[in-house]
Amino acid sequence: YMSWEPGNEKHRAGVLALLEGFRKRKVPVDALGVQSHIGVYDRDVRGSAARQEGEWRRFLDAVVAMGYKLVITEFDVNDKGLPKDERIRDAAVAAYADAYLEIMFAYPQLRDVLVWGMSDKYGWLNGFSPRADGSLQRSTPYDDRFRPKPLRAAFARRFAAAAPRVG
Repeated sequence: YMSWEPGNEKHRAGVLALLEGFRKRKVPVDALGVQSHIGVYDRDVRGSAARQEGEWRRFLDAVVAMGYKLVITEFDVNDKGLPKDERIRDAAVAAYADAYLEIMFAYPQLRDVLVWGMSDKYGWLNGFSPRADGSLQRSTPYDDRFRPKPLRAAFARRFAAAAPRVG
């Protein structure tokens, strides 16, 4: 797993050591899969993202400097620390995800993006990390009735702005 949230510095250092070992031994690894189970826990999403950006970019810079590509895998956003109001949660989830995606999409080595569930109705976080208020997590691009949410729009903007990447 990989996470950009604080507290994962030791894990990131271990991943860098593992990748460096692979590179030195010529192990055929092409990319680092970044699970991207991220979580927004306060309403200052841009501030929270900004506090994490420097360390995260240093990590990604080290990965790509070794010649590895990047893949976002299992992307979702845990919202259990946010208020119950869906409009507030949807806006915060989309803004936090957009800040993360802005960083990730800045790397031309990013090749693929996979979400961990398309609809809140079937989101794994509802069983793994349920909200105290009993409402569904709003962690995926579509709501429980498969209607697009602001998170889906954030993805669409980032994909539209990305230069075509071949190879």
